[in-house]
Amino acid sequence: MPARSSIVCYYDVVSPYSYYGVKLLNRYKTQWKDVDVELRPIFLAGVLSGSKNQAPANVAAKGAYMFKDLGRLSAATGIPLNFSSNFPTMTVPASRLLVVIQKTESVATYEQCVEKLFEAYWVEDKDVGQQEILINAVTPILGADKATKYMQQTSDKEIKQQLIDNTNEAIEAGAFGAPTFVIKKAGSDEPHLFFGSDRFEIITSFLGLPYDGLALKTSSARL
Repeated sequence: MPARSSIVCYYDVVSPYSYYGVKLLNRYKTQWKDVDVELRPIFLAGVLSGSKNQAPANVAAKGAYMFKDLGRLSAATGIPLNFSSNFPTMTVPASRLLVVIQKTESVATYEQCVEKLFEAYWVEDKDVGQQEILINAVTPILGADKATKYMQQTSDKEIKQQLIDNTNEAIEAGAFGAPTFVIKKAGSDEPHLFFGSDRFEIITSFLGLPYDGLALKTSSARL
């Protein structure tokens, strides 16, 4: 049985709620000393297809709600969002690049790259479906040589299969969108699924963890 609780966050850069989910998870986890947290990239369109779901933007009422809701979420959390003019873009190259980086670099470096790609898409309005933009985005973190090398590796069979495996794993866990969190309590192998960037109050209650609310409190939480 695991001695520590664990949280696996399945995300895709194309998802604005994944952007908030990852940003908030990274904000809160600094207080969660006994929890293992992993960000795991997926292909969101594959999850939607596998679960027979639709993206909110494809349903008129959901799409209209989403645009308003994202603005409210930005105001509540203090996390900026500039809705991408390239939405939706094909983020398979981005997800594969993050698979390579996760396999090769430290957790801290990988997480910096995750946040950087989210910010490139959802703050800087860059089309992260383009390889050149992906390379340029992670170059300040990895250096130009590594960024180019890792981008080339995204065509490797092993990397393609890992993204497929991550996506299928999320579907098998019950995912129908992103972000999806699969959580195990310390001492138990039973997985518990939580969906959405607005589940942190419930997640922290479930795991008995501190939670300061959506707004950033500089005394106890950091971006």
